[in-house]
Amino acid sequence: MLVKASNIPNIISPQDFAITDSNYGTTGDIYRCEKCGFMQCTRLQDVLSYYERIEDASYEEYRQIRALQQNKLLLYVRKIKKFGRLLDIGAGSGILVEQALAMGYKAEGVEPSRYLCNKAKELGLSVHLGKLPHPDVKPPYDVVTMVDVLEHVSNPMKMLEDVKEVLSDDGVGLLVTPDVGSVMAILMRSKWWHYRIAHIGYFQRSSLIGALDKVGFEPVLFARPGWYFSGDYLVERLNSYMPGTFHLPVFPILKKITIPLNLFDSLLVIFKKKTK
Repeated sequence: MLVKASNIPNIISPQDFAITDSNYGTTGDIYRCEKCGFMQCTRLQDVLSYYERIEDASYEEYRQIRALQQNKLLLYVRKIKKFGRLLDIGAGSGILVEQALAMGYKAEGVEPSRYLCNKAKELGLSVHLGKLPHPDVKPPYDVVTMVDVLEHVSNPMKMLEDVKEVLSDDGVGLLVTPDVGSVMAILMRSKWWHYRIAHIGYFQRSSLIGALDKVGFEPVLFARPGWYFSGDYLVERLNSYMPGTFHLPVFPILKKITIPLNLFDSLLVIFKKKTK
């Protein structure tokens, strides 16, 4: 069933898929499965080439703040798996990999963007260019992480199956994705900030549990992760919702302020392989 009609312009570019893109509410046609509730933009099936060509300088500008986010997410993992080999899928410029190394994990990542992968390599981080399966990814891994990744792929079930192939029998996975069933998603409707060209699949708790179950995973822990933003970033994002005459000034001092924020519209789940 069609739940949101497309408002994508005729021509899209790799920058429409940038991590820091703020064209909230812009998507292709989104359909909902009547059986499981999963929602997907079926128009955008082959998006890998866009991600390969992304260049996102703004992403690196806020690296220290993003490191706080990734560190907090890894603390959930440490409750269950305190050490071992870690693989981060969709690793970007290696921020989570860097934080995991600092915690004592043997961490590496895989990332399709040449630009972001090169940034990681400049910092001496082991991030492989490409996607799973990858010849340089040598399983098994004790931890596999996917932070805001699953909503970007046209075949999320295949990605979960690939994760199962590289995860050790007693390993754990960490997955974070927007929750289309959250209160904020319902209130904001078509203006929800997670409705973006780059997001082509939308889970809620029930459909995510169903997807994990079908692949052979079971949830261990659920949480509503919060995030960190600089003051100028938040004001700029707020201004994107307001007419120009009502835009708030973006003072330079705001760049130095870090603000924790939790809108409870993302799902975090730690999962493991089902026991036979």
